[in-house]
Amino acid sequence: MERKKLAPGVFITTLDAEKFNRCRITIHLRYPALRRSATDAAVLPLVLERGYAGCPDMTELSRKLARLYGADLGVDQSSAGIDRVLTVDICGIKDRFALDGENLTREYADIAFGTIFEPYLIDGVFDPEAVRIEKESLARRLDAEFNNKRLYCVRQARRKFYGDSPAGIELGGYKSDLPNVTPQTLKAEYDRILSTASIDVMVQGVD
Repeated sequence: MERKKLAPGVFITTLDAEKFNRCRITIHLRYPALRRSATDAAVLPLVLERGYAGCPDMTELSRKLARLYGADLGVDQSSAGIDRVLTVDICGIKDRFALDGENLTREYADIAFGTIFEPYLIDGVFDPEAVRIEKESLARRLDAEFNNKRLYCVRQARRKFYGDSPAGIELGGYKSDLPNVTPQTLKAEYDRILSTASIDVMVQGVD
């Protein structure tokens, strides 16, 4: 394993992973959590996963991944203490297994970096229709908490323990804040994340 500093707050870690037939590129953006934009931050991964400037159509992106021998793309958010981590991850077969000698590594990198750094925007903000759909999706997820007794109890315990501290900010956002999430507020949160995040690129088994 080798870790290099590329710029202030930007690192790349490479792992050979020779014994595996698949490779992975993962980009982690670690940034401070804020209560006022927690729901925007929860909606953001859902919107980013739908497409990017180079491939804005969700169906076409699925086809593109399928053409890359079934590569998998994921965008997620997780907690790291009082911070949040926005993660883009793509995994697929290594170049040497491509039937026609395709440069799969380049394709994986284009998709991963495009997803996180070149999102699909309309008039400078996120696609309103995509935002509307993913707000509804997040609302269903938040409603599902009440149908899962174990999850409900765990989250209630966390809320009681952490209170109003940064660690107590809900990873999934707040349903009461969903009406206030707009393409404009989502773009503002995206810009905040880029301007404050430390960036870790993890490369496993990639040429």
